[in-house]
Amino acid sequence: MTAQLPPPGAASPEDRMAISRTFIQHAREELERDSRLQASEKAWGAMAQALKAIAQGRGWKRRGHDNVLDIGGHIGQEFNHPAVATATEKANALHRNFYENNDNAAVIEDTITIIEEVLPDLENIRLAPPRPFTIIRRFDRNRLRRLTGNRDLEIGDASPVGFSLNHPPGSANGDGPGPTSPAA
Repeated sequence: MTAQLPPPGAASPEDRMAISRTFIQHAREELERDSRLQASEKAWGAMAQALKAIAQGRGWKRRGHDNVLDIGGHIGQEFNHPAVATATEKANALHRNFYENNDNAAVIEDTITIIEEVLPDLENIRLAPPRPFTIIRRFDRNRLRRLTGNRDLEIGDASPVGFSLNHPPGSANGDGPGPTSPAA
């Protein structure tokens, strides 16, 4: 069963999750056909689309490989879910494998399984309100600057909604003004 693609230039978060589910299924099918490189790229695509669905709901930048890695790293940290960051890193390794042909079928199979296991969690995270987050490392600050486009973010800045641009803080569902700094 293949999800119907949205028209070019249009993909809602729900569309992206459907594409993600289709891609992970295609990754398994490609691996069964011993098409390791195609399986690798489909698994990467499954992870990337799920992470882009979350970013889209938050109003973050999501145009490119580095943004996908930033999204996975931040979401893993914000939700205290190391498996998200791990799955993102492993999916990225499969993306490299598509170009380099370094991984055998067992490595690809293991990574597809890791991605399959985290996809339902990513769907739940997509539907959940963002969580509070405080920037404590330069790496976090730089990652959030890239995702939000806000070059003024600094270490110590906090957001009750994980620096989402679409969930302003204030109520349980995030109504109110934007991120705050410790002095605010």
